[in-house]
Amino acid sequence: MTLKEWFRKFHTRPMKIVAVFMLAVWSVFAVRSYLVIESKQLTYVKQTADLLSIAVHQNNRVIAESLLETLISQGGAISAEVCNGDLQEIGANQNLTSCHSKSEFYENLIEQKITGSGTRILRARFNILDSVSSVFSGLGFSLILVFCGFYFIQSAQNKIKKDLFDPLLKNLLGDEPLEIKELIDLRLRIQQAKELEAQKAVTLAIQENNQQVAHDIRSPIDAINALLKMAKIPDSDLKTALDRAVKRANSVANFLLHSEKESLHKNDGFVFDISSVVQDIAVEKRALFLNGNIEVNAPKIFYAKSKLPLASLARILSNIVDNGMLACDKSRNIKINVKKNNNFVSVMIEDSGRGIPTNVLSRIGEKGFTQRTEKDSVGTGRGVYSAKKTLEEIGGEIKFTSIVGVGTSVSIQIPIEVTEANHDLDLILIDDDELHRMTWTMWAQTENKKMKTFATVEDFFAHADVLPKQAVIFLDSDLGDGKKGQNYAFAIKEMGYKKIVLATGYADSESLNHLVGIDGVMGKNPTEAV
Repeated sequence: MTLKEWFRKFHTRPMKIVAVFMLAVWSVFAVRSYLVIESKQLTYVKQTADLLSIAVHQNNRVIAESLLETLISQGGAISAEVCNGDLQEIGANQNLTSCHSKSEFYENLIEQKITGSGTRILRARFNILDSVSSVFSGLGFSLILVFCGFYFIQSAQNKIKKDLFDPLLKNLLGDEPLEIKELIDLRLRIQQAKELEAQKAVTLAIQENNQQVAHDIRSPIDAINALLKMAKIPDSDLKTALDRAVKRANSVANFLLHSEKESLHKNDGFVFDISSVVQDIAVEKRALFLNGNIEVNAPKIFYAKSKLPLASLARILSNIVDNGMLACDKSRNIKINVKKNNNFVSVMIEDSGRGIPTNVLSRIGEKGFTQRTEKDSVGTGRGVYSAKKTLEEIGGEIKFTSIVGVGTSVSIQIPIEVTEANHDLDLILIDDDELHRMTWTMWAQTENKKMKTFATVEDFFAHADVLPKQAVIFLDSDLGDGKKGQNYAFAIKEMGYKKIVLATGYADSESLNHLVGIDGVMGKNPTEAV
């Protein structure tokens, strides 16, 4: 069979099959709708006959006439009558006094015996056209829509045949250039799809390689960590720097085991102490910055919620501080300032190094561009480029200003989630158990107390600056993952909160009263807080 013969034979078959199927579905629905209407009419007549048996037994003609009128007004009948043999005893909307009249072809006559009334029967007529008019009007409208759909599909098929298949069949064996717009567009789309698949394959390969590297380096990191615990290092600062460096290397390995892109786009946010991250980086770098000084000016505790993962922030800060250390020759000073600026956290890193020429400064952040020489170390140009890209993806930025011979300043802006101030609170509960939080919330509502709950102490710290300091803090002793609430009490007190109560199910709760920062100990039952 040739292509031309195949197209002529089969191109309309799908339309015919769909048309027959839709018509069959429409017919089934129409018949079913009619049967449903007829069943409802029969039900109305049976119910009316049952009620009429009571009226007839009581010889109450008024009630009987009312029932017939109701069958007409609410049941949809056009007439109703009670017949005893050939005689009509009671009629509604009837012009005849006998029960011999026949129904018309467009009428549906339903008869139902009246129980306990001898030979009396209830006869009701229904206009078939009136009953099904509403249903069939909807079905008719849907049928019109179906035919319109078929028309548009058929038009599209005809256009494809005219613009694609006819020129193809006509010029396929000819000498004229075969230029068909649809085929050209199709070829371009296929090429684009192949390129996207190739890029996706490269990305997956990189992710797989990162995960393999992370998996491989975790073992030596664990070995180094174990050896550090065994080694006796008299210099406490050096030991602290080594511990934190190993800890950060381990966090980087864990981060590589997961997709960074997934973390940036799918996670609702990360809560962590930005000041602690900066201090850890400074401690780590001081051990490498010989005869140099790294000064940190940051709040003692500065929790914030950001879309930037902790490992990404540490990597960015580490790369920028490394660059500053390499730039410093004679004067070896680096200053790190952390401030909150509206909806952003601003981290300013200043060095007293060589500075960056204007023509080079404009290229900072380009992929693959690096100032490092073989003397410094091998540079790939990925550090600042990666930092810039990561920050831009979450709405942040990184800026460089520099004066040759004076030094370089790097401004890093990290967007954070800011919560509106809430000064009208009586109680604050920090508990990782959702059931306990729900119980305390319901109790607070019954006691007309205004209360806010947090699942983690980190989430509380991220909102602490907008919460009232006079609110009583109820702190769970066991916050999960090995975290103890009493270990955070002193830090909460330093933020200005006046009263902290430890809420615990620990049997020997009396032994917790002496803890620093704790003003009282109670059980898990919120009624004890009154």
